[in-house]
Amino acid sequence: MTKKTILIDVASAGASGDMFLSALIDLMSDDDALVPLAASLLIFDPTIRVKVLPRESGDQKGRQLEVTVDESVRFTPKSLREMLGAVCEEVETSKAARTLANNILETLFKAESRAHETPIDDLHLHELGTVDTILDIAGTVYLLEKAGYLKDTRFLSTKVAIGSGTVNTEHGEMEIPVPAVAEIIVEHDLPFIAGAVEAETLTPTGAAILVHLAEEYVESTDGFNIEEQGTGFGTRDFGDTPNMLRILVGEPASPPKKEKPAKPPKEKKAKKSEKPAEKTPVKSPTKEESEVLEGLSTDEVVVIETNVDDVDGEIMGELFDTLLEGGLAHDVVLIPAYGKKNRPCYIVKIIAPFDSLTRIAEILITHLGTLGIRYQTWSRLKAAREIVVTKFEVDDQEFMVRVKVSRAIDGSIVAIKPEADDIIKISRATGIPIRELKPRIVFQAHAVTE
Repeated sequence: MTKKTILIDVASAGASGDMFLSALIDLMSDDDALVPLAASLLIFDPTIRVKVLPRESGDQKGRQLEVTVDESVRFTPKSLREMLGAVCEEVETSKAARTLANNILETLFKAESRAHETPIDDLHLHELGTVDTILDIAGTVYLLEKAGYLKDTRFLSTKVAIGSGTVNTEHGEMEIPVPAVAEIIVEHDLPFIAGAVEAETLTPTGAAILVHLAEEYVESTDGFNIEEQGTGFGTRDFGDTPNMLRILVGEPASPPKKEKPAKPPKEKKAKKSEKPAEKTPVKSPTKEESEVLEGLSTDEVVVIETNVDDVDGEIMGELFDTLLEGGLAHDVVLIPAYGKKNRPCYIVKIIAPFDSLTRIAEILITHLGTLGIRYQTWSRLKAAREIVVTKFEVDDQEFMVRVKVSRAIDGSIVAIKPEADDIIKISRATGIPIRELKPRIVFQAHAVTE
């Protein structure tokens, strides 16, 4: 497969999380691309709203995000980690995507920790403590994967404009770059320029995302043959300097000049044991199949199987937690059967992203002692689904419940399923059995979504 090349142009007005998101949405030409991920954050902040707006500056056209959150609600590093894991699981990102998102978040935490000389778990996050931090990080990774740019893609970047002067923060007035940005620049040898803007143009989140994407840095976009591009505008007005970030897809006319590595070499190399197996080719759909696919979402998964006849129930139970809680698998099924020598056995069947194949194989061999596994790549059809948050009241107590709504091709509701974890929390808080809560929540959600 030919390796794609993406050049991130941050030489004009730097980078921020929302600029990455709006540039990717513009590149994909899909204003609804971020909806599933934004919806998954409603349980953490029911006030979050994300709106995509068209914008232009001179001859540059693109998109801008308008994000509103509850600024009074601030989360701890531990809560943000849990939030990131829950969101990535909800939108079914691959293991590689989750690892990238986790690395970006940890870079942010480490920079804040060094800047304030405070252990990460004791940090009191200010601007970075709201849900839009997770929206920026998880959203960028989610959109890159959705657009097919996390595999076989080389990321280049221009030197990043950091701005100049001072900026007012919740910590008071600070010199640009602010301490967290300065820490990321130093730690990752990020090439930068001041730029023409006397304001902060590189945010901590923007810096953290950039250093984990860019492999090489170039002086400018000159000589880069652009095939596609997405332009993301920031919310501030910098006068004659367009407040924009561009993501360019194409090919450099000549090999790029490498300035400095954006991350330590050890992070670039995958362990041999993690090298993915060769992917089984999937045939293209026929005309009849294409008609069926219309209106449904599709993806590819790997189905992994192995037979075991000498493993006790405790080990089998732990296998579920290892594979599902770690986000490696979409689903795990144990099928009772009879095997060789008429022995009772289990067929362990796992549905997972292809990137998890090697790791799951290692877990099965290590935990179960099986000598081999079978795997095959399958195409999936998935009904359209959305996540809504409904308010549920019990005896003057108010709860927020996530509800998954799946729809048929014609838009009619097929099923409404409240999130099990949310129902359990309400049941424990109120003493009402789950079997009574579930239909009441479904009925209320049905009235809201119709």
